[in-house]
Amino acid sequence: MYFIEMIKLIQEKYEVSLCSNIDNSTIMDIALLSDSPVFWSQHTLYIGDLSESNHLPNQTIMILATDSVPVEDILPPGSSCGIIDSNDIENIYQLATDILYEDLKSEAILFKITQAALEGKSIVNLINTAASLIGNALILVDSNMKVLVHSTVIEIKDPLWAENIKIGHYSYEFMQKVRLNLEMQEWSKGGEESKIITLKGDVQPKLVARITRSGHVVGGLVMIAHHTSIHPYHVKQLHRIGRILFDTFDSELGNSTHKSFYSAILFHLLSGDEPVETFELLTMSNSDFPDEMTVIVARFINRVENRYLKKTIRLKLEKIFPEGYSVQFKGYIAILVSSISTRQRDELSQLVILENINIGISWSFSDILDFRKYFAQAVSSIKQAQSFGLTNKVLNYTDYSFYNLLYHYNGKLPLQNYCHPSLQILRDYDKSNNTELYITLKAFLNSNRNLGITAEILFLHRNSVTYRINRIVEITGINLNDINTIYALVDSFRINDFLDSIDILNS
Repeated sequence: MYFIEMIKLIQEKYEVSLCSNIDNSTIMDIALLSDSPVFWSQHTLYIGDLSESNHLPNQTIMILATDSVPVEDILPPGSSCGIIDSNDIENIYQLATDILYEDLKSEAILFKITQAALEGKSIVNLINTAASLIGNALILVDSNMKVLVHSTVIEIKDPLWAENIKIGHYSYEFMQKVRLNLEMQEWSKGGEESKIITLKGDVQPKLVARITRSGHVVGGLVMIAHHTSIHPYHVKQLHRIGRILFDTFDSELGNSTHKSFYSAILFHLLSGDEPVETFELLTMSNSDFPDEMTVIVARFINRVENRYLKKTIRLKLEKIFPEGYSVQFKGYIAILVSSISTRQRDELSQLVILENINIGISWSFSDILDFRKYFAQAVSSIKQAQSFGLTNKVLNYTDYSFYNLLYHYNGKLPLQNYCHPSLQILRDYDKSNNTELYITLKAFLNSNRNLGITAEILFLHRNSVTYRINRIVEITGINLNDINTIYALVDSFRINDFLDSIDILNS
């Protein structure tokens, strides 16, 4: 639990005046200053009279203290503090202890549910595990008013929901009550993740959590408070539990729940939804992603709406990389892998031709939180290659990183200003004299200045290439033995290629 969260809950019952500097640190323990001795810790919330302490803190702390001493002036920089009444010390200490206990209990519940998902439990087993841990019946629904799955370990006696479950979707009577409930209508537009909703005639309170993806509501998790009253930890964790359940249920493929949960983590990393919660989910689940990873992304060359075809590509990628974790996002089919063998590259080369797709491959990385960045690299490879008219290719980001840099260039000077002037000289000369010196120099540099290979590429005799190169040097005055000149020319050709591709797209 964070310091600010704790303070807000305490302020519901007691007066707490916050100091000017607040560092929203995590609270792991509660301690009274009257207890002796006091061992200062950064993740302990201290409560009491600082004048009673034998020694002042020597490190950043969190404290709720009386105003008997100028607390804010004597605490180490970066400390978080609040001022409380001396008569409230014992009561605030007990309340803070209870709040922390409930919070740790809720984290333990989420941890157990996450572990069950990673162990490959079925959705029915998973929702029953969740219901048993939180002490109430659970019902998972989607945005189309369908009942997806419900717990069976705790009897659902609510007549409206019993009917919804029986018919598999919201009943007419239920929908009418929802439409007439102004509180429900307002909450559906936005607000907190979970809310207690009571419909007309309800006997049992309901805690409802919305489940979102990319900012859109895709479902909800309903908790019927029959056996256990609604606690703050229910409110805090229900929408997180809902995400785990929905992601497990929503797995489109026939792979294991274990893999679908990993895929769900990848989806949330891509969508950018609630990054703090995604980080907590990764931390708590002990997800075992590889030490070194690469993202492979596939996309149809022509727009495809058929979900079956996309599913087929996903299955074929999983067949090539059986240890990988796949995810589908905004028309792209991706798979996270630890390595790519020569055989697997050959299979990808066959796949792009067979399925009329392009495949992009990112650089390798080690932190799963960077997945979105490296997914974007693979996507960029596909986009840049298609702008050059390349199709049915396996594309490495290394070959297109420079073009990606150009694509995102937003400097004041035109990109042409960064091109070596020799290239424009050659273009103008070719136009006036009906020669091909520009493409000759490009082929020469791409061949690592090998005359024989250049001759093969251009279908020329070696002597003809030698003549052209000498003519290029004569016209431009460039030194083709200077490494810095070579680098400048190669980059300039890339800039020209990029600008030419933009002109083609805009024509």
